[in-house]
Amino acid sequence: MRALQRAWPLALGLLVAIDLLGPLAFGAAAPPLALHHLEHAFLLVSGGLFAMAYVRRRPKPYGDPLWILAVIGLGTLSLVLMLPDVYGIVDAEPVLHTLLHVGFLVIGWLGGYAAERYAPKLGFGWQLLVIVMGVITATGFGSGPPVA
Repeated sequence: MRALQRAWPLALGLLVAIDLLGPLAFGAAAPPLALHHLEHAFLLVSGGLFAMAYVRRRPKPYGDPLWILAVIGLGTLSLVLMLPDVYGIVDAEPVLHTLLHVGFLVIGWLGGYAAERYAPKLGFGWQLLVIVMGVITATGFGSGPPVA
């Protein structure tokens, strides 16, 4: 059990590094839109998991209502960044796309941190909502039909 507690951050960190550097490695070649949204949701969830682990090791008082406002705002920001119109700007430029990936990881960390600071285990709720959002956006919600 102890080995698993030490191994999961390293394994997840390796997967995150691969995902973060993907745009630089593969250039402007973007994966299909559905996979792209799931990739971004993975970064959000990963950031949240790291934040939850961080908060649990450093217990602090809970319940300040400003934390829940941060959770709502960060969730909204992550959804706005998944709009296909944003991709038109960043997909052509690998450095901007990589920065978008870093942004998703940071938003995930901040959202997980804020959720855990508001109430213990609320970070799991944040993670669940991010996963649902990733699946919904991967099905094409918010994307118009292809232009002929």
